Amino acid sequence: MRKARSALALLVALPVLGVSAPPALAAAPQPPTRAGCPQTMLFEVGGHLDRDAGIYDAANARLPAGVSFTKIHYSASIAPYPGDTKTLDDSVAEGIATLDKAVRDFHRACAASHLTLAGYSQGALVAGDELAALSAGDAVPHDRISGVLYGDPRRPGTHGGPGGIETNLPTVLPGMTMKGPRGFGDLTVKEICNTNDGICYSENVLANLACFANGVVGYFSGDHGYAIDPYAVRGGGEQLNRQPPKLPVCGPGLPLPGTKAAG
Repeated sequence: MRKARSALALLVALPVLGVSAPPALAAAPQPPTRAGCPQTMLFEVGGHLDRDAGIYDAANARLPAGVSFTKIHYSASIAPYPGDTKTLDDSVAEGIATLDKAVRDFHRACAASHLTLAGYSQGALVAGDELAALSAGDAVPHDRISGVLYGDPRRPGTHGGPGGIETNLPTVLPGMTMKGPRGFGDLTVKEICNTNDGICYSENVLANLACFANGVVGYFSGDHGYAIDPYAVRGGGEQLNRQPPKLPVCGPGLPLPGTKAAG
């Protein structure tokens, strides 16, 4: 448990769930009227400190005619990270409420349009949790909604491999609930993850300390960065970008003594 607390403290110390210096942005577009409905609306949620979803700017500049975007503004906060005023739980809940209203308002105005919810890091918690909720209801027809998640802390492990960091650490700090994996029913959702990114590909700290540490090193050395372009992504399922480990000691068959190897 001491190792788990140390790992979770490290999670707080990092700007773990996203970018830290987003550029200034113009005001977010409002959902269009019926006469101006796009074929596709992208709903974009940024990571930690990226309150205005600036990480999508380069991709937005290349969008074709008929595709528009709505940036989801929220606190993007992880208190007690220095300067943050909201806990992770409260900030994610705020983002979900804002995203849910934007999605429902847009769908009422543009019922024939396709909606794509995109999230990066902490924003993947927001967009992913909203997609999970939408998959369980009929607020939007399921064939008109899809998702793209980059570096998702709740990414489920597949084929026996590790999932996101929220799937294997216990809840220790108030306001930072490790909620485990979640699914999306019959929705088309693409999970994009680098294998050196300890946010979305996190070995169990007790069962495989070396590879857990590899994810931390990968985070610090840039492997939590992605080429963000949700409109260019097609299909659902997992896109796992395999990378050579940053730590040579990380690999199969290297668990802590007396524990079972992680898959």
